[in-house]
Amino acid sequence: MKIRKAVATLALSFSLALPLAACGTTDSSAAAGSTSSAASSSSAADSATATTETSEFGGGRPGGGTGGPGGSVDVSSVTTEEELVALVQDAYGDPALDLHRGHQPVEDVLDAVLGITHEELHVRMDAGQGLAEVAEDLGIDPQELIDGMVAEYGVAIDTLLADGTLTQDEADQYRADLEEAFTFRVTWDGAAETPTYTGLDA
Repeated sequence: MKIRKAVATLALSFSLALPLAACGTTDSSAAAGSTSSAASSSSAADSATATTETSEFGGGRPGGGTGGPGGSVDVSSVTTEEELVALVQDAYGDPALDLHRGHQPVEDVLDAVLGITHEELHVRMDAGQGLAEVAEDLGIDPQELIDGMVAEYGVAIDTLLADGTLTQDEADQYRADLEEAFTFRVTWDGAAETPTYTGLDA
């Protein structure tokens, strides 16, 4: 029993070294993140409750980061349709990160819906499970993940609808496109090429 615990602890600590970078952090921030993971996890709940966006998962920067897998998209600062197009592209995830596809932008949704630690998620994904498989293995409908992610990023659509940048029909189409992007991300088989999103059809 003690040997199994020691092996499990070793496997978990080893898994922390590589997957953090796979979440979309840079190598230097991954090193810093590994030394302060306890502090950041204890403050995650405070950060989520302190945010005033409309998403039930926290709104603003999904996962509390500075952008998507490459740090380029911030939901709370989207003010143009061009930025919204970039946000939908971001929803597909980064194929260079394999099954992980960059968790930081949607980490709070993953935590809330899956109910497992981020480290456990990485252990499962390193063993070959995609997000949909992880959810199903835990008895959760993958659509719950998709819905949560759409709600998180959908704050930007609501903002542009409210300020008159989008019509209701355009907002509805963007939301459908966002759901399609997150469906791709959650159900990605590791082989399908990531689509390039260019916005609403002319």
